[in-house]
Amino acid sequence: MEYQDAPILDIQAAFLGDEISIYIENDKDTSYKVLFSECLKVTYTTDVAIPNWRKGKVRDMSRSQLGYFAQEIELFEEEEKGFIRVECNFHPMYMTIICKEIELDKIKNSDINFFWGNK
Repeated sequence: MEYQDAPILDIQAAFLGDEISIYIENDKDTSYKVLFSECLKVTYTTDVAIPNWRKGKVRDMSRSQLGYFAQEIELFEEEEKGFIRVECNFHPMYMTIICKEIELDKIKNSDINFFWGNK
């Protein structure tokens, strides 16, 4: 999976935070869904406090306004037995996910209901 500078299309939490899904654009027709499951801890910082960076809420943005890009994704063995720590640089968003399992699927964009829809 080549992800350098690929747009981050959405991040979703499900099942009370047990699963985190990150959608990374592959091309105009497909994306990668990275599913982190059995999550112990998820932390992130966004660009909301960066002066003059974005205007308004992400939920109101169109696809072209998002501006989050995959720069680096690193995996580390966690001290807690059986867990993996994932450090994500999605400039200007940064995430740390500690989980037990990671799945990667290539999916059709037409099969996903992104929050930004046809904006």
